[in-house]
Amino acid sequence: MKKILLFALSLTLLASCQQKDTYVARVTDLRLVSVDPKNGYAGDLVTILGRNFSVDPLQNQVTVGGVPAKVLEAYKDRLLVILPKNEPGIREISVKGPAGEAGGLEFNYLKVPDHEYLVSTIVGQQGVRKCIDGVGTGAATYMPTGINKAADGTLWFTDRGGNAVRHIAADMTVTTEAKIEESGAAVWQGAFDAAGNYWYNDKAKGKLYRFTPSTKTNTMIAGGLNNPMNVAIGADGSIYVPCRNGKVIYKFNPSTLEKTEFAQIPDEGPAFIGFDPKGNMIVSVQHGYRLISIDSEGNQTVIMGTGEKVETMYDDPDGDPLKTSIRSCQGFDVAPDGTIYVGDANYNCVRQLTPDANGNYATGKVETILGGTKGYSDGKGLNAKFNEVDGILVYDANTLYICDSQNCLIRKVTIK
Repeated sequence: MKKILLFALSLTLLASCQQKDTYVARVTDLRLVSVDPKNGYAGDLVTILGRNFSVDPLQNQVTVGGVPAKVLEAYKDRLLVILPKNEPGIREISVKGPAGEAGGLEFNYLKVPDHEYLVSTIVGQQGVRKCIDGVGTGAATYMPTGINKAADGTLWFTDRGGNAVRHIAADMTVTTEAKIEESGAAVWQGAFDAAGNYWYNDKAKGKLYRFTPSTKTNTMIAGGLNNPMNVAIGADGSIYVPCRNGKVIYKFNPSTLEKTEFAQIPDEGPAFIGFDPKGNMIVSVQHGYRLISIDSEGNQTVIMGTGEKVETMYDDPDGDPLKTSIRSCQGFDVAPDGTIYVGDANYNCVRQLTPDANGNYATGKVETILGGTKGYSDGKGLNAKFNEVDGILVYDANTLYICDSQNCLIRKVTIK
């Protein structure tokens, strides 16, 4: 009797398995799995992954937000689609074909900026932490932190980890110009003075250096600085250095190199400084999560940021600079027209802060123009990905350069 029951049970299990196998074999319905990228603009090319698409592009009807899209190429497991026009926001993707109809995927249409920003990689190899001279992407950087334009139009950048000051020639040849051999050093962002000297910091050791390219002379100018972050040169040639942990900005006389205290940033710490066209000093406040402006009388005014720590990126819909979160700004640059390009190392993005008609930043407009997603990819605007935006250089009206530190790259932004 037991043998009969066991035999019957075996038949039941076998039939069950056959039924399951038969079901799998008969799965021919259309399914959607993912879309890549998930953010972009009308006219972008996206890939929809799924199954049981028709291999004839005309047999696959794709809509995004109810608007028909053009299918360029079709395979059983993927479709290459050109996005149709839609207003900014989340839009559902649906596909209808001979095997059925499916939806559930979402695509985020981004707000189209006033200009097109195209990001490309010009120096370094993604994720390769080495200090290797060479040409363009044949060279390697360890951790580029700051980038500057020399009088001859060539580029210079500081490379932490490699503890070097490096030069990018017009033909993209990368050459190491100066190095700090001291153990535990951390070369940080610099600036050129009117005589062509390059000033930069060793923020780990608290030292200010001056490198003279014509003589290849590297001179330690000052020590005892508490976490010096970058260097800015004033209109009169004075050298300014913000010390983040010291919560102070120092001023060095260009003739005597005497150090005096220019401003205190209590309880917060200055991370980066620069000057606007009016001569006001712009300061990124590291633990204050904002930008402030210091006028010639020493008055400090908040021009961007809520002052609150927000872990994820937030951009207020009305573009109000005082409602925009700043997580960690370790680099910005000011264009001749007063526009500030603000990098955020934690949000992996670049924002554009435009003053109002009277030159007031606090009542101007802020807009995220690049990145916002951690990773690496060249591309257009918010589709580009970065891994810690540090130094930014406004090279001319149509070009920006960015130190993408954790990707170990120098990126170029072409503005159209």
